[in-house]
Amino acid sequence: MATACYPSLRFDLQRDCFVMWLRWVAMEQPPSPDDPPGQGVRVELLINRNPVLGPTIVYRRDLADPVYLRANGARTREILRTAAARAGLLDIQLVIHGSVANAPYAALYQLSDYAGEAISAAPVAGTPLLQLQPSTPADHWHVAAQANLRVNLELVGADQVHLKVIR
Repeated sequence: MATACYPSLRFDLQRDCFVMWLRWVAMEQPPSPDDPPGQGVRVELLINRNPVLGPTIVYRRDLADPVYLRANGARTREILRTAAARAGLLDIQLVIHGSVANAPYAALYQLSDYAGEAISAAPVAGTPLLQLQPSTPADHWHVAAQANLRVNLELVGADQVHLKVIR
């Protein structure tokens, strides 16, 4: 019987974060970001089926330049600690729930010492862990996609002291 092997993901609890990159590739010429109105992409990042970013909508008019969205750091660390204490396996899922157009693009990066804000336009150099771009014919106006990655998790770095508040 074969045994499944997964790549390793090393995550520093003090320095690392997940950042989603979104961009829009205009398929029509000339581009029409306001026709039809409300064009945008609804995205989400889940770790072990727990959302750490979104679902959130980013409108096409705000994607003239690529946008970077940082995942919730405290929630990410909490999920990673729980996963490491259990089997050490981590499932990462990047989702485009829907887009009113045919050319959104999403990618997920793991970054150390990320200086960007929660929403940023500063470029990131590197290769993403996951990426997806749904492709549909030009006459279709609703798309969705998802990409999944299972990894062996290794946590490093001293976790900051935190207290869980019980009400």
